[in-house]
Amino acid sequence: MRNLLLALLLLASPLLHSDEGRFDPPLKGAYLGVSLGKISAGLVVLKIEDNSAAQAAGLRRGDVLVRFGHLDELPRMSVRQLWEALSKLPGRTAYELAVLRDERKVLLEITPDPALVRDARALARRLKDHRLFTALKDKKALLGNIEIDLIAAVRRSRSTQSAYEALNEVLDRFDISHTAVIPPWSYASMLGKGSDGKPVFHLGLTIQKIAGRTGERFFVRELMYGGGAREAGLRIGDELVAVNGLPFSNSPRRTLAGYEARHAMYTIQVDTEESVRIDYRREAGQAVHSLSIAADRASTAIDSTRKSIRMLGAKARGLGYIHLWNLLSPETVSIFEKALREKLGPARALVIDLRGRGGQVPVLKAIAKRIIADGRPTALLIDDLTRSAKEIVAYMLKGKKGITLIGETTAGAVRAAGYITFEDRARVMIPVNVRMRIESLTGGIDLEGRGVSPDAIVEFHLPFLAGQDPILERAISLLHAGAPKPARRRI
Repeated sequence: MRNLLLALLLLASPLLHSDEGRFDPPLKGAYLGVSLGKISAGLVVLKIEDNSAAQAAGLRRGDVLVRFGHLDELPRMSVRQLWEALSKLPGRTAYELAVLRDERKVLLEITPDPALVRDARALARRLKDHRLFTALKDKKALLGNIEIDLIAAVRRSRSTQSAYEALNEVLDRFDISHTAVIPPWSYASMLGKGSDGKPVFHLGLTIQKIAGRTGERFFVRELMYGGGAREAGLRIGDELVAVNGLPFSNSPRRTLAGYEARHAMYTIQVDTEESVRIDYRREAGQAVHSLSIAADRASTAIDSTRKSIRMLGAKARGLGYIHLWNLLSPETVSIFEKALREKLGPARALVIDLRGRGGQVPVLKAIAKRIIADGRPTALLIDDLTRSAKEIVAYMLKGKKGITLIGETTAGAVRAAGYITFEDRARVMIPVNVRMRIESLTGGIDLEGRGVSPDAIVEFHLPFLAGQDPILERAISLLHAGAPKPARRRI
């Protein structure tokens, strides 16, 4: 019996890895790097990409594909049918390729790239034609080599998630905001629904990687109000040690949260209605604790904003609080206005949390206008993740009577964003050329790379906060004492 138990323990970790591995599969698809045409003899090679699998294998223009591995019906296939068949094959596998060349059958060996290389090429072309990127004089060499660098990032990656991270790191070299890879699951969880319209359940948290003397560690950075992680008992600043028994640093569930690589932000992939075990440490050097979190809700930004609204309690008597999770939906304005009238109506002063993601211009303008019209003393909470539309709100309100910005200088990430969609439904967020529209709200000042500085500085150190919120605590203290006179400078 003892030997049996030992054997089971030894087997447990590999089995667990295998089960968890479904969240980070190997890169798939067989991308050749050729353009094909249909002729009576079959599929003819029209063009061969530089730095491609086809070039490395020795394919030539005019070659007619006869057989690819076990696919021996190529002469009867259309180009689309071949691409569909290749998309289902595993990448990085050597195949025998038979071609007709000068009326002779020639056998070649080809090791196709993963399909993600095709997306990398398309992304590179998009960046090279993008006026914002071509205007970066100090990044000309980077832009010139961008296709090579993006392809190399995919080729050196062992799995899908590691490829997303590698691509994200290459994009971040441009040092422009709103330039990030968003994996399919992360994008769907942000919206709370998938491309099919069905709810996507998630835990409602983001995790930040912090490098220190003892190596890289991961800490809870954001928790949605009403989300599973917050309600289960996780707190901002908790060290996330493991998920389902696997170190989070190696967990296949770890995926990018849709930020630029410099922010090192992640989230946890889950299946709908499953429960996961989270091992965490609340205090430095202390024991690791465990809790179970159920993926039983599709929390949205609207849900989190609505559930954040509250009077702050006995230690902050007379102060009302709301966290605007983002400013994407006009519904946020309606929720905000209703909160000011009803739940926050009795408050003598307001704490409005602007930490986190941005939104859209019409929403930010409406929010800023409503804050000014309210007239009560107001603390706006900001930090280095306050970005985009929220930075513009902070800039517009800084220096206004009764309004105090508290926390850290904002992210300096104010480029408007668009998306490129990969074949696997991953998105690449890239900035668009609408600077003038944004700068019309800031008096012509470009906040990109600069951000908005606070009136009252609070140094924020994430690790082991144990649920404390020093920025909020400073706001409470200042509002009780009477807020300081706002600074005249806005940035």
